[in-house]
Amino acid sequence: MGQALQSLLSQTYRNLEIIVVDDGSTDGTWDVLQSFGSSIRAIRQANGGLAAARNAGLQAATGEFIALMDADDLCEPDRIAAQVQFLRQCPELSLCCSDFGAFSAEGQVSHSHIAAYYSRCNLAEGGVAARFPHRGSIDLRNCLPRRLENAAEVPIYFGAAYEDISLGNFVHPPTVMFRRSLIKEVGSFDLEAKTMCDWDWLVRVARVSAIGFIDRPLLQYRLSASQMSATEFSGIDSLLVARRICERDPTLIARWPKRFRQRFGRLSASVADSLADKRPLQAASLLTASIFRYRTWTRQTPRTLFKILAPEQLVRLLRRYRTGKLHST
Repeated sequence: MGQALQSLLSQTYRNLEIIVVDDGSTDGTWDVLQSFGSSIRAIRQANGGLAAARNAGLQAATGEFIALMDADDLCEPDRIAAQVQFLRQCPELSLCCSDFGAFSAEGQVSHSHIAAYYSRCNLAEGGVAARFPHRGSIDLRNCLPRRLENAAEVPIYFGAAYEDISLGNFVHPPTVMFRRSLIKEVGSFDLEAKTMCDWDWLVRVARVSAIGFIDRPLLQYRLSASQMSATEFSGIDSLLVARRICERDPTLIARWPKRFRQRFGRLSASVADSLADKRPLQAASLLTASIFRYRTWTRQTPRTLFKILAPEQLVRLLRRYRTGKLHST
């Protein structure tokens, strides 16, 4: 938390209102926040989850633009300045995001991490540029810690992305900046969407407005095993949000039946695999839907079927055997 706040206080864009929501922490976070004094505005509330924390921040914010950030991450010094410039130069956009790097306790993992984190941004899918209809560039020389005499051109992608993002998220929430007026148009984050409230909200945004992307890492994302995105519930939440997206706009499936069928099939298969050990009946229902309703057969389908049907003792024995074999080679 302290490092994240220091990265915000070191921004080249100085006119900042830093709001931090302590959503029921029990690890001394509040004491850390108090040590920053009047340089930040700290809000303390009972634990309500990601959406509740996001909404508390939205309600407190007063600026023209609002940027999201999570407690473990670090902003590059030019992040806020670059995004403010982008939105001011492109009034037709209501929201922009960016590439991001990744690091762990061992050090830097990658300079550009978006393709590794979001499968829809890898080269096989055309990269992040394929998610947007238009391309251009932006000169960020005046945003950098060291002012340059020559142009510092960075690629940007922008335009309507509603149908694309409805199939799966590719906007990294901690890199998002948007116009405050957008809240009145699409509302706040949905408490029922839980770990996938960001995707749910971003789809609602993309339905009413064009969005943009700066092809430069403006954030460093901390990788750890305890992150929310790594929990077993994220798959379930993804499936629930995907269904809600289509319920809000049935024309999506009518326009792209094959793509949405495949999306639901793969999601159902993935969630079934994650639930096979603990909730075999629910896993069986999801796997059945994946195979017969959505006509999807993935490489993990046979493994999931085996985990559902085989006695638990046999599955554990095979896992021990596999682990022992890997250790012996």
